[in-house]
Order: sequence, then C-alpha cells, then structure tokens
Amino acid sequence: MFLGRELILLPVVFWMASLFVIQILGCLVAPNTSGMPTECPENSENCARDIMILQASPVSVHAAAMDWIDDQLQTTVIESNETSSHSVFRTRWMAFPDDVYIETGCVEDGSWMLVHSKSRLGISDMGVNANRIESLFTHLEQIEFEPYDCP
Repeated sequence: MFLGRELILLPVVFWMASLFVIQILGCLVAPNTSGMPTECPENSENCARDIMILQASPVSVHAAAMDWIDDQLQTTVIESNETSSHSVFRTRWMAFPDDVYIETGCVEDGSWMLVHSKSRLGISDMGVNANRIESLFTHLEQIEFEPYDCP
C-alpha cells in the first residue's frame, strides 16, 4: 500500500544524494590556488579560455566583469583584487562547480582581459564554459568605458 508513495519520492532522494556527492567531489578537486591557470588542457571538452581587448583601464574592465559576476545566479567570489579574480559558478539543478578566472592588464590603447572557465568535474561541459565567456564579453561590449591609455 505504501510502496507507491515511496516510489514517488525515489527521484527526489536520488537527486539529493547526487547533489551531496557532487559537492563532496567538487571540494576534493578544488584548485589549491586562485592564480590564473596557464592553459586549458589539450583536447579539453570542459574548459574554455579567451581574451578580449577593450578601450578602457584594466581596473574598470575588471570592475565591470565583477558586476556581471555579481548578477549571475549561484556564484561565489573566492578571491578578487583590482585586476584579477577567481569565482565559482554552479550549474543549475546539479550544482556542478566551474572555476572562472579573470585577469586584466595594459595594452597600448586600453587593456586586455583574459578569462578562463573550467569545470571541476566531468569530461564535457556541453559548451557551458564557452557560452559563459561569450556572455561576459557581450556584456562588456555594451558598456561605454572612458578611454584610457596605459602608461
């Protein structure tokens, strides 16, 4: 008689147990530093990295990127200063952790911004990291920064 009710709860219990395992594994493989990784692993399907040049100061570009991060759901800033940061984004439903690193610096007519986004778990991110970087770049392209010449 009660077997039907128990079966209804089975997917919920499985989902909650999966979330618990993902969080434990995510902590175990967390990077031990907030420094920018040197590159994405060769043939990686769960890492994306791109650079953007903007006519603005490195500090203002990084601040705008941090504003974008603050507006995203399920994000935590691990470490941040005026020109670099490390944040963790969590995917919907299963809350897989993705590490996002941002660095900015000077070029002749403004600044560069390097973004590295990598999933901690799994072998494929189904394009989530590349889409995240593209969304950030689209956001930054819409901002009117004050012109800046790096020293």
